[in-house]
Amino acid sequence: MLKPGVFRRHRGEICCGGGGFGSCASAMARGLSGGCCCRSPGLLSLAVFSFLLLACDHCHSCNHKVPLPTEVIHNVHLKPGRLTKRSTEQQLKIQIFYDSSLDVLDEDKSSLVKDKLFPQAIDYLQRAFRVRRQTGPVLLSRQCSTNQYLRKKDDPHRYCQGACADITRCGPVIVPDEHLQQCRVCSETGKSCGPVGPPDGEGVDRADFLLYVSAVTTERCGQENIVAYAAYCQLEAELDRPIAGYANLCPNMISTQLQEFEGMLSTVKHEIIHALGFSAGLFAFYHDDDGKPLTPRFASGLPAFNETLGLYQWSDRVIRRSTRLWDIRGRHMVRHEVHLMVTPRVVEEARRHFNCPILEGMELENQGGMGTELNHWEKRLLENEAMTGSHTQNRVFSRITLAIMEDTGWYRANYSMAENLEWGKGLGCDFVMKSCKFWIDQQRHARLSLTPYCESVRGTPLQLSCRQDQLAVAVCNLQKYSQPLPTEYQYFDSIPGVPEEDLSMYGGAVEIADFCPFSQEFSWHLSGEYQRSSYCRIQENQPDSWRNYAAEEYGPNSVCLYQKSAFVMKQCKKSMTYPDWGSGCYKMTCTALGLLVWVQDQSFLCVRTGQLLNVNVRINEWVYSGQLICPACSHFCNNCPLPHELPQINTTRSVHIGKLSLPSFHVQRLVTFNFCFYTIMNHLYSLICCLLLCCSQTRAPVLLDWW
Repeated sequence: MLKPGVFRRHRGEICCGGGGFGSCASAMARGLSGGCCCRSPGLLSLAVFSFLLLACDHCHSCNHKVPLPTEVIHNVHLKPGRLTKRSTEQQLKIQIFYDSSLDVLDEDKSSLVKDKLFPQAIDYLQRAFRVRRQTGPVLLSRQCSTNQYLRKKDDPHRYCQGACADITRCGPVIVPDEHLQQCRVCSETGKSCGPVGPPDGEGVDRADFLLYVSAVTTERCGQENIVAYAAYCQLEAELDRPIAGYANLCPNMISTQLQEFEGMLSTVKHEIIHALGFSAGLFAFYHDDDGKPLTPRFASGLPAFNETLGLYQWSDRVIRRSTRLWDIRGRHMVRHEVHLMVTPRVVEEARRHFNCPILEGMELENQGGMGTELNHWEKRLLENEAMTGSHTQNRVFSRITLAIMEDTGWYRANYSMAENLEWGKGLGCDFVMKSCKFWIDQQRHARLSLTPYCESVRGTPLQLSCRQDQLAVAVCNLQKYSQPLPTEYQYFDSIPGVPEEDLSMYGGAVEIADFCPFSQEFSWHLSGEYQRSSYCRIQENQPDSWRNYAAEEYGPNSVCLYQKSAFVMKQCKKSMTYPDWGSGCYKMTCTALGLLVWVQDQSFLCVRTGQLLNVNVRINEWVYSGQLICPACSHFCNNCPLPHELPQINTTRSVHIGKLSLPSFHVQRLVTFNFCFYTIMNHLYSLICCLLLCCSQTRAPVLLDWW
């Protein structure tokens, strides 16, 4: 039996009661990847605050539960003329039916679910997929009281042996009678068969999929601490396409915080896609473009059932096993077994994404238990793709996910709805077909960036970095575990400051990414309560002024920039720095002269990638000094200056942007003059500001000893 489908909050979190930093530190030393939830001891030291920032990573995992055979009705007969195999012109129509359980939710939660989450998720999915043309109402089959049924030759209906069940369920929801066909039964001998009870209900017109939404605190909610789960419950007869399913949200896990809305929305989309087709329980029912099954069927119309997996067994036209030669520490190599989705469009999109023409297919997840394995893309290769098995950061629905939905044989995908996936893009066959150790060693030898991987151990103080797309502050999730990792996931021959005998215990914090370390977005939590995330483009993530140690600015136009040095805050003879540094969020705008970085009200022109910006700004009664590293203009702006249009000398101060009427040689002289002037003044700026502050009559703030 497969584990329930979940999106957990704070996976593996350890509650320390009233314990302070010592208990947190000891928990971390034991390698507890989920972090430690500690109570605030009043005034926090910097070390404690840093730990809270690091430990409360916001990571949901999904264990999609494939329904049991007794929970799914196959071969549901739809009225003649309802299905036309070759017509793919109709937009997918999903009809939502809200269970009465949503009416007992708090008003703000009920409104969030009904007015925002599901309408927006359904709107996206309906625009992303088209389904084979259908006419007439959807009528579902009734469940049988004993789960025993018969089928008669040349009769498309199924007949319950003895009696139909009093109610028919789709997950935790009772299906309304008006959505059900008339009950049909046979005697125990199977000789006397016919309809009984009320006639067919009205059905649901203009619908391809009926989605029953509930908010019930089920046993799965209590045991797994999950946010939501979903699955299919009935499949039609012609193409085996799901025509009904459910989605249940666990009431206590519904968050109305604005910062968490995008994550909740992505969760709902993810779960509905499981119900529509991306599920290991449906792989054996996929069809080709001609409407023929990709997996052979028995006379019953069903494929073989694998008792070990608890799944209908797919053919190698859908999934194949393959062996990778896998580099590990000590210059050894082992065999690494993978499952590959080999349907044609998935293969095409995967080869294009990774720029690997020999790639046989897209890897499915091989870790995390049966609910995660096979039901998601491999996390190591498609880290923030929305259909991987955990939510670590910035989930996107890529062309590869749209491709698998099209390869079901049930839908056509609108690829303009695909979202951009940067992870792994264009990195070649060595990245997608070999271990992350091979990639890290190869990049290090060539003196190239290890992106998307990293190799700095997370600890105190934090070494901050940027997410791969530079839209969030991140931390390398390389950590020490309490015991050696499985041999095939031991990647490091050396780590600065780590004894050789401990190297086997180091790996990335996300197990289902094959323990490969990568820079990961995170969240601040205090006493178990969510405070904010490190995503730059949410204005609500802006830190309080007294915690804004690097003059950061969060908002819709902000990006993550690397810091060359820690920012220094000065006030007269007082000076302080924050121990956690390396990157921060700053506002950015695109101009005809290039990319402008804003720190407070001052702008700094980025002329070239890697250029250093010397920042000196006054905020309230403090002067902030530091260095930022310019990103590539083309990474954020569409119209960047061509190389021959760039100034010959980099400037680090702001340049007035407007209509320039001077000849080009005058502009060049002006830029050169500005550079010389600001180079001289830059060294005097901090001193002048401090003198002004010291002479000011404004009372300076109290400097806490823990700063």
